[in-house]
Amino acid sequence: MLVAGLVVLALVILVGTVYYLCFSPSSQLFGRFPFRAATTSKVLALTFDDGPNSPHTEALLAVLRKHGVRATFFLVGKNLERSPHTGQAIVADGHEVGNHTYAHAFSNYFSPALFKRDVEHNQGLIAGITGTRPTLFRPPWLFRLPWILHLVQSLGLTPVSGVFGSEREVFQPSEKSMVRRALQKVKPGMIIIFHDGYNAAGGYRKKTITAIDQLIPKLKGRGYNFVSVQELLKFSQPET
Repeated sequence: MLVAGLVVLALVILVGTVYYLCFSPSSQLFGRFPFRAATTSKVLALTFDDGPNSPHTEALLAVLRKHGVRATFFLVGKNLERSPHTGQAIVADGHEVGNHTYAHAFSNYFSPALFKRDVEHNQGLIAGITGTRPTLFRPPWLFRLPWILHLVQSLGLTPVSGVFGSEREVFQPSEKSMVRRALQKVKPGMIIIFHDGYNAAGGYRKKTITAIDQLIPKLKGRGYNFVSVQELLKFSQPET
């Protein structure tokens, strides 16, 4: 029993260590991966992954327009191919766009050549459709290894992390619970992650859109201002 218990404990420690190093929003041990700027100013960067995803991204754009907020959208190439006009609308509304890979496929992480080709293809696709070439990159699931960060930087991209507004967002819990969780986490200089899509397959995000509509005025009521990720990173060097 003692040996079995030690084995289980060792496995738990191993899994926890791998998760922290490779998936956690805040780990910087493999290299610079900003999730928050070291500032006391009440500024936030609101970011959205896995779009564009019609009609949810259009609804989100309407909410952001209503509240006068600029955000950063990390686009998946396959989704952009399905909704090119939505990608163009994101840029037309003054939002920042970043690269979130073309295929959003975990299998590409096992081949540096495939991963590089995927990222480069998405760069060209985003530039061709939206007229804007991204300078930011966020890896799917925030997964990284040292070679991934180095490769991305060699392509002239800044890898960016962030803090999930709600860990349960993928399950679309109640809007109230997502807002409450995000408010518990928010700190000055934070990059907040939500999703307007799901991987490379679209997805239902109506509750997320409603949660954002409720969250923005609450954060403004606390004195927060919203900026793009690039603007946020100019406030100071990110925390490490």
